[in-house]
Amino acid sequence: MKAIKIISFVVVLTLFFNCENNNNTNQLVVSIDAVIKTTDSINTYYTTNNSIEFNDSLSFWTKVKGSKKNQKIEIVFPDTIQPKQIRLDFGRNIKQPEIIINELKFSYKQKSFSAKGEEVYYLFRVDDSNTTIDKLTGSLKRKEKSQIVGPSLYPNGEKLFQKLNQLYSTKPQK
Repeated sequence: MKAIKIISFVVVLTLFFNCENNNNTNQLVVSIDAVIKTTDSINTYYTTNNSIEFNDSLSFWTKVKGSKKNQKIEIVFPDTIQPKQIRLDFGRNIKQPEIIINELKFSYKQKSFSAKGEEVYYLFRVDDSNTTIDKLTGSLKRKEKSQIVGPSLYPNGEKLFQKLNQLYSTKPQK
């Protein structure tokens, strides 16, 4: 009986430490708390320097199932990539009525930072050529209902770049 307790204890400790190690991966995870009513995709662009010259070779798509309720969407970067600037394009489904962004959370290893509500627009700015915004509700819409390109968020100057660099830094945050 005592051997079973010891083995059980060792198994529980092993599971606990393995779960802890999962947070130590070198993957940046961007968690988006949003309402996206119609099934769509998010195109995530990134650069590995301070540039905001985004191109398709440094981008990937994440499928999103439509829901009238808040949902958490995770965008996981490969562990070989530490993006310094990120652009989010919210889909190509022209039937998408609006997208409500409640929170963006960036996690890397044991560190994270988030932006809620209007704070999102401290880190990001909308692409005025194709997006309208209501900052109080977090609502993003296409400027023209028939346009293929969905609403998009671009980095707001150096702010996102600096926050991501702090996240990757091995120095303790102040």
